[in-house]
Amino acid sequence: MKRSSAGGATGATLALACSFVMLACTGTKTVAAPDGADSGVAPDAAPAVEEPTTIQGKAGTLFGKPATSYAKVNAENIVVAVGVTFELASLTTDAPKSHPFQDDLVLEMPAVAKEQTILNHLRANWLVQGHGPAPYAEPHFDFHFLRGTIAEVDDIVCRADMRMPTADKLPAGYGTPEVCVDAMGYHSWPKADVAGGTFTGSLIMGYWKGNVIFLEPMIPVSTFTKKATFEIPIGKPASAGGKTTLYPTRMVASWDAKTSQYTFELNAFETID
Repeated sequence: MKRSSAGGATGATLALACSFVMLACTGTKTVAAPDGADSGVAPDAAPAVEEPTTIQGKAGTLFGKPATSYAKVNAENIVVAVGVTFELASLTTDAPKSHPFQDDLVLEMPAVAKEQTILNHLRANWLVQGHGPAPYAEPHFDFHFLRGTIAEVDDIVCRADMRMPTADKLPAGYGTPEVCVDAMGYHSWPKADVAGGTFTGSLIMGYWKGNVIFLEPMIPVSTFTKKATFEIPIGKPASAGGKTTLYPTRMVASWDAKTSQYTFELNAFETID
């Protein structure tokens, strides 16, 4: 995989993997819609649960269609979810058939997410031919949710710091990073992924100077064309390095048939470090 954006580039074949759908690989789970109220059975009374407040973030475009970020906070103003909404067309029919590897979208998260969580901004990359090893050679998107600021990530030069993460920085089942890409960092994928299987999606861990620098859902177009909600568990290491922050342990990709949109929401936050 070669980077050709203005942010600088080193050519690299990114041998990534798939770790989330229960239908294949290690973990993508299709989420069924809740039962309707027509069952004739009245639900038990339950105490009211206060809905979180949504804070709108930045807006950008991916292949001509809008993409917007948001965060949700509870009554104590603690972040409980961070997400991005995409038009289905930008993830399928509008994605170009010939395309260099580059940052196709750079989108900042809301200020409260930057302050409280490991999520600073998103860089979305479209790989029209995928990359090795098999079965990852089909068209897919890399969604890098990065910890550093845009300027800090732009300054990453792989040859400048080759420190690898220690064992406590790797979630269970992940291997030592084997590939580094400038303006991104070192990539680690689940060991089980390289054993093969059907590619429905993956969660890649990213590192720089030995610390976690990004969380990367990697999802093929074939998963989006199913128009179904799915979720991806996010492995949590013992330490991410750096200051204490909130770390998501799940991403839910919710399909909305009325708007033809997918919303990626990272939630189930836990404190790390």
